Amino acid sequence: MALAFGARRRGVRYSVKVLLINTLYYPSILGGAERSVQFLAEALAGAGNDSVVVSTRPEPGIHMDWVNGVKVYYLGLRNVYWPFQGRANPGGLKPLWHAIDTFNLFMAHPLINILEDERPDVVHTNNLAGFSVAVWPLVRRYHLPLVHTIRDYYLLCPRSSMFNHGNNCERRCAACRVYAMPRRYLSSQVEAVVGISSFLLGRHLEAGYFPNALVRRVIVNAYEAPKTAGERALVKGARPLRLGYLGRLHPAKGVELLLSAVNEFKDGHVEVWLGGTGNIEYENHLRSRFSSSSIRYLGFVKPEDLLRQVDVLVVPSLWHEPLGRTVFEAYAYGVPVIAARRGGIPEIVEEGKTGFIFDPDRPEYLSRVIELFLENPRLTEQMKPTCLAKARDFEPGKILEQYLDLYNSVVRHDRWTRI
Repeated sequence: MALAFGARRRGVRYSVKVLLINTLYYPSILGGAERSVQFLAEALAGAGNDSVVVSTRPEPGIHMDWVNGVKVYYLGLRNVYWPFQGRANPGGLKPLWHAIDTFNLFMAHPLINILEDERPDVVHTNNLAGFSVAVWPLVRRYHLPLVHTIRDYYLLCPRSSMFNHGNNCERRCAACRVYAMPRRYLSSQVEAVVGISSFLLGRHLEAGYFPNALVRRVIVNAYEAPKTAGERALVKGARPLRLGYLGRLHPAKGVELLLSAVNEFKDGHVEVWLGGTGNIEYENHLRSRFSSSSIRYLGFVKPEDLLRQVDVLVVPSLWHEPLGRTVFEAYAYGVPVIAARRGGIPEIVEEGKTGFIFDPDRPEYLSRVIELFLENPRLTEQMKPTCLAKARDFEPGKILEQYLDLYNSVVRHDRWTRI
């Protein structure tokens, strides 16, 4: 084991071995959680530490591989079906899947050999759907320091969204409370808890989670932009204000709110480029209801391909986003944002400097902010330097330092308690 976890002695930082657990990992990238865990794992390895990742896969058995210097174990999911990556799920088995996932001993068992073989200095759990919280008491049985990062609402809600029937769930329903009972109880095993936003962390602490956590911190997700991210496409001649959208095409994402706002402006003034896909029925609904020439449906696009072409990114979410990854992706390209006052999003937007916040319950506010950019054509260029500077807050190196300090805190406490 490492001598002194992340500690400095005469300018030297000793290496640390971290075992990260997350539902999915490369190449199964669904969203921000998978990217953020990969950034952290590779940043640890790149800084001379050992990082090991344990993830799930649809095929049975255990497969080990190396990904960019990171050792990755892929464990076959032991449940009634594979629910990830858009596969068709047998609806009748859904309650059974969630029941097993409240405490899945079938997934905890394969971890025993991995923990004994790898002997990490600390275990860092992230999204646990598929694994379940059964991994927590197992880790503590080996007297290993345990860190958990909250990246979604999985511990509170089986859907991991706290959003139902078109509305945010301000209180948990009876079913969610039943499914979540083991999760809340076993959260007492966690020594250090991280929320990717104050909103998300506070939501869990208010619900009585992590009562014994000695450390409670907010550490945002990491993002490493390409070196040429700040370079934008040159604009020749006058053209409409170009708004961008990145993400799933889903009612909870507020896509219709954005498209309705764009339709209020005369043709030739504003256009919106939609980057993302969704349920085919919902996509057809959008295309039939919003068929203006000002709206471009691009399908799946790489963030950099869209962000180099748009003036402003709009994040119109109706649900309480845990953080809003596309916001700081936009910053890396010098693109300001117009973002909904939902979840953790407002925490990373500097009003009037890197963008503007609007209330999605008042749709006219979105139109007013769009009009503000129309009336001030130079506003996007004026905001660009601040956006680029803000993007540096999310660099993997800075996020790594925060996690190393956190690991150091829990390991020092763990050693003192053994004396």
